[in-house]
Amino acid sequence: MNLDFIQIIYNDIQAEHCYPFARIHKNETLTPYFENSVIRELIPNCNSGIIGIVSWRLKQKRGDMFRLIDKSLTLEKLTETEYDVAVLTPRSPTHQALHMAANWHSPNWTPAFEVFKRFLRTDLGIKVPTELSHPIYENHFVAKREIYHEYVSSCLVPSIEFMHSNSDIFLCDAGYAKRKTSAERQRYFGLTGRKDWPIAPFILERLFSIFCERKGFNIINL
Repeated sequence: MNLDFIQIIYNDIQAEHCYPFARIHKNETLTPYFENSVIRELIPNCNSGIIGIVSWRLKQKRGDMFRLIDKSLTLEKLTETEYDVAVLTPRSPTHQALHMAANWHSPNWTPAFEVFKRFLRTDLGIKVPTELSHPIYENHFVAKREIYHEYVSSCLVPSIEFMHSNSDIFLCDAGYAKRKTSAERQRYFGLTGRKDWPIAPFILERLFSIFCERKGFNIINL
């Protein structure tokens, strides 16, 4: 099956760290929704059988994954393995992505996520599980075209629009600045004028996993 594999960079030198089979997309517009805005923009024009839109840091992230025996990622592995969704930076089966988020992004995660869960249930008909069966971080996954397109059109786009309409809730601080270096904090402040990252991208980071719950997809770690 053919593949559309895109890696996002914001600095030209980052292309050196991308996979040779990747298509490079330089993102020069930072929104509060981070890579989700790029995914929203690019997916309508991605028509290959398998699609992935991931960070330029994916190779490094895979290197950090102690659960991966084979940390290589090749075109053949992506296109010749059988799956509906493949997680590229898998976590332990006992990892609790929603529980951990409430701790990592306290105190603003719980009130914002409660509002978001009501929106998903009432507007999109999506029930959020107590915990995620297949936690995916940083949109590091590949999926069949029809799954990715459905996710973006029926779930991601309306979610971003809902967050935009309720910016007082979803642009509150995520408590993420303390996890970043001084240089990273200064760069982010220079780009946005904010002293901390908003909660919105961290909620959206878990949205695809929520979308996949109870769908019966063949989800594998690759």
